[in-house]
Amino acid sequence: MGGGAALWGGFSSFFSIWQVCILQISPFFIAFIVGTYLATPARETDARILRWIVPPCIAFGVGFNLFYSLLIASGLSFSRPLITNLGSLRIVAGTVILLASLHIFLVNRSPFLGKMHRPLPLSGLALLLGISFALIYSPCITPMLSDIMGLASQRATAQEGLVLAGFYGIGITLALCLVAVALTLLLGKNATALRHADAIKNACGVVLLALAIMNLTGLMRHYKAFVLGFVL
Repeated sequence: MGGGAALWGGFSSFFSIWQVCILQISPFFIAFIVGTYLATPARETDARILRWIVPPCIAFGVGFNLFYSLLIASGLSFSRPLITNLGSLRIVAGTVILLASLHIFLVNRSPFLGKMHRPLPLSGLALLLGISFALIYSPCITPMLSDIMGLASQRATAQEGLVLAGFYGIGITLALCLVAVALTLLLGKNATALRHADAIKNACGVVLLALAIMNLTGLMRHYKAFVLGFVL
């Protein structure tokens, strides 16, 4: 198996029945991108939207794929502390997601957050969010991911598994970011959506807040069981 095949496997899983598994993260990331865009000054349209959403998408992908691949590569010695302390790290991840939801809620109400609401700081927040999503994500074991995990769990092939898991994760985040960008561009050109931008922004904040609460209270396992029930 090569990197290209692993990337395609992750990308295509987004548009297959395995999307049910990706529902653990996909609606929440889209809520973050849409919510932060609708909070932008003057809600810029067309190509100028991209400067608000592409850098955060890239930053999210970097954070998500780095930790996603490390968690998959259980055969590597430096992955074991992450796996051992995953419960505590998920509490930290829930706190980061909570802060992201509060940012969406309060950015138009706080002068300080308003000044910080720029593409570069948003990219920093998206990087932390990508790491957080990787920590809380429990992927379904697709046939290709099963092969990758088999390699990643053995000391002799763990580095190869790490690289393939990275490509697989890139495929997932590439599909996720393409959908988020397309949806945001559509909303930026929709007069009805722009008239109700504040309500949609707040709804996006609620979606992220729900994820934070589920993660901090241990209810996330029930949500995962609910979405996995569609394919099991």
